[in-house]
Amino acid sequence: MSDLTVVEDRRRPGCLRRGLAALALICAIAPFAIWLVMRVPGESWWLTAGIVYAPKPQWVLIPCVGALLALVAWRGRLMLLNVAAALFALFVVAGYEWERPVEPPPDRPVIRVATWNVFGWTEQRELVRERIMSWDCDIVCLQEAARETFRRLLPGYESAMGGDLRIYVRGRIINREAPVDPVTGQRRMLIVDVETDAGPLRVIGVHVPRARTHGGTPRELEPLRRYIEEGVELRERKFAELVDAFPPEGPFIVAGDMNTPPASRFHAMLSESLIDSHEAVGRGFGHTFVWRRHLPMMRIDYVWAGGGVEPLSHRIEPHRPSDHRPVVVELALPE
Repeated sequence: MSDLTVVEDRRRPGCLRRGLAALALICAIAPFAIWLVMRVPGESWWLTAGIVYAPKPQWVLIPCVGALLALVAWRGRLMLLNVAAALFALFVVAGYEWERPVEPPPDRPVIRVATWNVFGWTEQRELVRERIMSWDCDIVCLQEAARETFRRLLPGYESAMGGDLRIYVRGRIINREAPVDPVTGQRRMLIVDVETDAGPLRVIGVHVPRARTHGGTPRELEPLRRYIEEGVELRERKFAELVDAFPPEGPFIVAGDMNTPPASRFHAMLSESLIDSHEAVGRGFGHTFVWRRHLPMMRIDYVWAGGGVEPLSHRIEPHRPSDHRPVVVELALPE
């Protein structure tokens, strides 16, 4: 064996390690780059808007792979960088929460609220009713509940309906309003003023569509671009209408399927004046949309608290027979 061959054999492990280290560095940078893309261009460009609306847990896996590559390449500092990137992806990019429920204040009334997109074509009325009744809620907000199947679903509750939205109240409904969208002609918001044993409250039920045309996400590039741009434009209008519906004073909540992830600027818009119950007292990813009825992958269903209402607990229930998981929240009303 010549001297040149020996030198080449010695160089190969070094080259391999350098290559693995370079890949590990890319894996470490990826979550920070994705976070920056979601923050700066965000929804102003359709391609980055698609990243904002896409599931996020996969970004946690990339630096985990990077940590493994760094370990194989014997790069200790690079492995630690990937561990830090994985934690950043977990808590900042993917929105994992580690909050604990709050003890109910002794001097403030407490109510329990649920929101659930029940999947409007289900025929399992009795299962839906049994599940909701088992939560013992004071207020229940349903989406995709326009069918006659859901009429008088919950005995002992007063109800209001608008579009595919229904709100059930264990108490008295004082006023109801379901404004018509001037562009689509649909009713996607239901505003109800109620009187409960805990006191007066405004309840705003919402169902924000993904786009004007329903159906699956397009797979071809040009239809996908139009689909995303149309969805952003629609959310812009819907969330502006929602903010206009906030009462100038008094306690109120907003609940429903918003088809909008926490990374969206529209979530940030609501966070300026409302409290996201999952961010306040939830734990885990809080995913509510279940892909193909098996894999929870996005958080798009919310209960928001405003006007002095304070979230105390937040939990996610199993999804069946829907493709959304119900959100059940306990709230403390102002004195």
